[in-house]
Amino acid sequence: MTRFGWWLLRVLALALEPAERDVVLGDVSESCEGLGAAMHDLLGLIVRRPAGLWRTWRPWLALFGVSCLAGVPLSRIAFRLNVGFGQQLMAYYKYGVHFETGLTARQDWVFLLCLACALVGWSWTCGFVLGSLSGRAVWLTWLVFYLAVLDAAAARFVMTGNLILRDPRPLRLLLSATLPLSIAALLFLFPALFGAFVGVRRRVLSLRHAYVLGSIITVLTVLTIWTSGWYESAHEVWSGGVWPGVSWPTRLLPYLLVSWPVAYLFATAYQQHTAQGETA
Repeated sequence: MTRFGWWLLRVLALALEPAERDVVLGDVSESCEGLGAAMHDLLGLIVRRPAGLWRTWRPWLALFGVSCLAGVPLSRIAFRLNVGFGQQLMAYYKYGVHFETGLTARQDWVFLLCLACALVGWSWTCGFVLGSLSGRAVWLTWLVFYLAVLDAAAARFVMTGNLILRDPRPLRLLLSATLPLSIAALLFLFPALFGAFVGVRRRVLSLRHAYVLGSIITVLTVLTIWTSGWYESAHEVWSGGVWPGVSWPTRLLPYLLVSWPVAYLFATAYQQHTAQGETA
């Protein structure tokens, strides 16, 4: 085989694990196959490896349970945070006043702070569970999760006509749909990415850490639901009762969907703790 052929095979073999890569290249060297046959065998192996990852339920739960079920409501939460921050910052920057929402400035900032902290907590937890469930398939589940959080809410508003794209240039749309160009996107991205990295490496948290994280997420969720109710009361007063506020059970649903990974994380931590207790 030519030097170029060996170089090409080594480049393709980078898609395999290091230990498996050495074995495969050694087998090709001993078999004295031609470049065409060697590439056929190597590409077949590369294709079969990712497909084999999806034969268990765990990556599928990561894809549909975290990336979709939790990712879509997390996108709406991030969108609301962007709108709230944008309104207040723009009003203070241009006019030096508080953007009128029916609440005091302190109430607005308390709600936004609670929502921002909760977004960080939900993002880290979803990222950890995503990495724990996905394993080596995390590159695909993470990509779906990332795009769902960035774009699901905006896509829904565009399709329903509540959001109009005034500058539909393809390059700008592509950049806005794929890059974290807002405060909420950054608050989501770094915790979720770090959580996925830890989840792939550790898979399960200790029971103590699961208790602490679950308690923090619960407190932040309660605070967010409570403070969001201020807006519902204000809107009802504004409209003279014509625009009734959304009840707390309805407001609770998206927060429950983004919080279900906490329950999974706690369940796996408790299961590991019980198993370790039995072996001891």
